[in-house]
Amino acid sequence: MIKSSQDIIRAAKKLSAGGIRPRVAVAVAQDPDVLEAMQSAHDDGICDGTLFGDEAKIRELGEKDDLSFDGLEIIHIPDPAEAVMAAVEMADTGKADAIMKGFVPTSTLLKGVLDRRFHLRAGPTLSHVAVIDIPSYHKLLLITDGGMIVKPTVEQKFDILTNALVVAHALGINPAKVALSAAGETAVKGQPQAEDAAAVMRMIQDRKPAGCEAIGPIGFDLAVSAGTATRVGYAGPVAGDADVLISGSIEECNVTVKALIIFAETIFAGVIVGARVPVSLVSRTDPVIGKKTSLALACLVADYYRRGGKGEESHG
Repeated sequence: MIKSSQDIIRAAKKLSAGGIRPRVAVAVAQDPDVLEAMQSAHDDGICDGTLFGDEAKIRELGEKDDLSFDGLEIIHIPDPAEAVMAAVEMADTGKADAIMKGFVPTSTLLKGVLDRRFHLRAGPTLSHVAVIDIPSYHKLLLITDGGMIVKPTVEQKFDILTNALVVAHALGINPAKVALSAAGETAVKGQPQAEDAAAVMRMIQDRKPAGCEAIGPIGFDLAVSAGTATRVGYAGPVAGDADVLISGSIEECNVTVKALIIFAETIFAGVIVGARVPVSLVSRTDPVIGKKTSLALACLVADYYRRGGKGEESHG
């Protein structure tokens, strides 16, 4: 099982060393941290890359940061919307295994991914999975969805869960211990997040998604702190040991992740799942190590797709 951000990078290197070197299409690549992460990932043998964007700006940024771009392909498309479409087309035709967001609004990138001229949409729901490495937690924690669906229905929350399982299984976390977050542990009428969590639990029991051990509704503290769970007498295999946290709302997920990044020195990697290829989606403010980890994560998810979703074996 992969337990840290460095494990993610090592697993992606191991994948490449075994002869599987994914290609990442970077949409609107003229972002200094994206370029540095892409160059570092390429030099470490994690992936190959094609940079779509304004070549003059890309090379100007490269000169400032002493990046050679050796081994990376640059395709000059100065218009951001056209650069996005070119990156998406590369993935749609099977010439790229993943897409990475560059200096472009997320909405513009997703418009390209969902364009009906292409065939990248694989499931009913696209969602963002944050994979975070918290120094005080004993393994990686996956939190979703903090970037895509503003007001998910119960059915969409189940889709968000199954998308998160894809990422967990790609990391060798199988079965994944899933916590359905709410303010408390009972489905109190009038508390929609708790009611939704209970409804999703019933769907899990009925549909039985593979590689999933779930509990909910459950508070964040009981999901990730074994000491707290023990003190209040809350028992179960997920208590204090969650791999995946399904947030009750986009706001909860967003605030939780950002608080952990700011106050707990957490390393963040992000990926959109639900399309035929993973989309590496991070914030412009994320450091290079976060963007590099996101690249490595996208490569592992792409390999999971390549193997037909058979992610039982560990990459460790």
